[in-house]
Amino acid sequence: MLMSIKIKNLRLSAAAAAVSAALLLSSCGDEPQQAAQALPVDVYTVSTIDVPVVSHLTGRANATRRAEVRPQVTGVIQKRLFVEGANIEEGTQLYQIDPAIYQAQYDSAKAQLSSANANLHTAKLRADRYRALLNRNAVSRQDYDDAQAAYLQAAASVEMAEADVQTAEINLNYTKVYAPISGRISRSNVTEGALVSAQQVEPMTTIQQLDPMYVDLGQSVEAHLQMRQAIEKGNFVTADGKASVDIYYSNGEKYPYQGTLEFSEVSVDETTGMVNLRAIVPNPDHVLLPGMFLRGDINEGTIPNAVIVDQNAVTREAAGVSYVFVIDAEGRAQRRNVQIATNYDRYFVISEGVKPGEQVIVSNLQKVRTGTPVAVVDLPDDGSKPEADQDAAAPAAE
Repeated sequence: MLMSIKIKNLRLSAAAAAVSAALLLSSCGDEPQQAAQALPVDVYTVSTIDVPVVSHLTGRANATRRAEVRPQVTGVIQKRLFVEGANIEEGTQLYQIDPAIYQAQYDSAKAQLSSANANLHTAKLRADRYRALLNRNAVSRQDYDDAQAAYLQAAASVEMAEADVQTAEINLNYTKVYAPISGRISRSNVTEGALVSAQQVEPMTTIQQLDPMYVDLGQSVEAHLQMRQAIEKGNFVTADGKASVDIYYSNGEKYPYQGTLEFSEVSVDETTGMVNLRAIVPNPDHVLLPGMFLRGDINEGTIPNAVIVDQNAVTREAAGVSYVFVIDAEGRAQRRNVQIATNYDRYFVISEGVKPGEQVIVSNLQKVRTGTPVAVVDLPDDGSKPEADQDAAAPAAE
């Protein structure tokens, strides 16, 4: 019995020693185990750069000058004197309206003028004769006044006849329809033998000036106000003179000529809620056509010393909150909410939340939590600033 108790105590002592040894070994290996659990990540070092402010807008091309050609007299079209789709110079004759009736009216007006001039000549001679007789008291004062009134009436008749001749001549000239502006002419809406009337609603044809061209771009009221407020607060520096505009086709290809912003509307379109911005763009090759859908990038200015981070470092939540994970001094990840002002190339411009020189995590974000120990496996970003390529710039507000 005593021997059995001793053997049992000896077994308990051996077990206790084994547990103590295991605990000691576990304690000694705790630090290497924690180091092995550090999450490998890549980082980006927050830096600053002068970021161009560019608004990406859409719109349509419009001719700088557009003339709808309408007849000024009624008549039958005798000839069409242009090729549809051709470039027309100002003053080129486009149509010939039958001038017969207007030629007759002009000839009749000239004859009336000749008759009025003859009456004026007779009335003048009589008035002069009565004036001489009145000085010798050979005629009464009343006869002289009647002769003088007849002369003045004949003179007025001449002026009326001259006006009629001028009107008839204008109408006769209107039978020749000329191009009011230079540009490309569209198809003809009338043919030879068609009857046209003075100032009809439907134009005979249309001429549009294609060089230069207008590009009308729509900007939301909110973005327009944000841009103006940013300028007033000095958040970004505007370039001297007019803002330049880069034009892109609907397929994304860049148009070779750069335009300039001419003006913005003083009112808001009630149907769309947009402010119209008009750019004027050179179009020497007539590639841009009225009605063409285009995209315009307006280079509005520069944000000086903007704080930027790699877009891969930013996580956006459904509620609109954006955040990054910053590595603290102990090598642990700490969540930091940020405010995004705009984007530039592959970077976000941050107005609040991080400072230059801090390291933000750009990989393994699905495994990172606040307090997670991390190990940088790639060389930290050296903080070199990306080149300011305006073609890659994005708007502060669209």
